[in-house]
Amino acid sequence: GIVNGMDVSEWDPTKDKFLAVNYDITTALEAKALNKEALQAEVGLPVDRKVPLVAFIGRLEEQKGPDVMIAAIPEIVKEEDVQIILLGTGKKKFERLLKSVEEKFPGKVRAVVRFNAPLAHQMMAGADLLAV
Repeated sequence: GIVNGMDVSEWDPTKDKFLAVNYDITTALEAKALNKEALQAEVGLPVDRKVPLVAFIGRLEEQKGPDVMIAAIPEIVKEEDVQIILLGTGKKKFERLLKSVEEKFPGKVRAVVRFNAPLAHQMMAGADLLAV
């Protein structure tokens, strides 16, 4: 693997095998919307390309700030029409907190607390915003 990096051939959107729709610079805008809709359907969120979709992919450890993100989610979904998908594993307390946030906001938040490489690719291609 590439520590703190990515394999540019594996993540190349023109040939990424995990995407619903592959794309290049000339087709990116329409493909983004189609990948977003496929992602929403995949995780069980309402399919709506107009709703901003935020994605977090990462380890659930203090240094990555999941506690800050978990605390912010209720404020964000209360104030904005937005969907949030969280993908990661790590400390059990953060995994439990993510699942509880999902339970509180079932049509807005999805927490996937397992390793899922295909979903990570789909999230990168379909999300409007990436939380880092």
